[in-house]
Amino acid sequence: MPAPLFVIMGVFMACNRETLTQLIEQKHLRATEARCRILELLHETHAHYTPEEVLEALRERGEPLSIATLYQNLAKLAEAGLIARFVGPDGHTRYDVNTEPHHHLVCKVCGRMVDVGVKGPLERIRPVALFEEEKGEVEAWKIGQVHLEFHGVCPACQAKLAHEAAQSA
Repeated sequence: MPAPLFVIMGVFMACNRETLTQLIEQKHLRATEARCRILELLHETHAHYTPEEVLEALRERGEPLSIATLYQNLAKLAEAGLIARFVGPDGHTRYDVNTEPHHHLVCKVCGRMVDVGVKGPLERIRPVALFEEEKGEVEAWKIGQVHLEFHGVCPACQAKLAHEAAQSA
């Protein structure tokens, strides 16, 4: 099976231990076993894990880490720009291996999150004041980042819901 791919600066690259080690070292970090395991997991799954989910996924792979080691390494990898830290729609801190500007599709049934791009110039999107008294303030904001979440039902949940509806009919 070919190595999973990941994107750096818009270029797809093979995800293997040697490449990950080089990426970590380019950020002036030691390529420890823990850091490599965390990055491998995130690159292979493209999931948006909470720290607890990372811990569980590594345990299931037979690669356990202590919770302290995990948190320290997630922080270092995020500070170095190798992973992105964000708060998901559920309010939990999550980590994303995709550090390029992107948005998310979020399934309102199962919570699955998928990275997506958006066609069209995002720099043309501007916030609009909902209340007249805030108009001046809202227009004065300097926008540094735009993040959109599209909420809906993923194909797997659509199929499951259709099957359940057919069974109950």
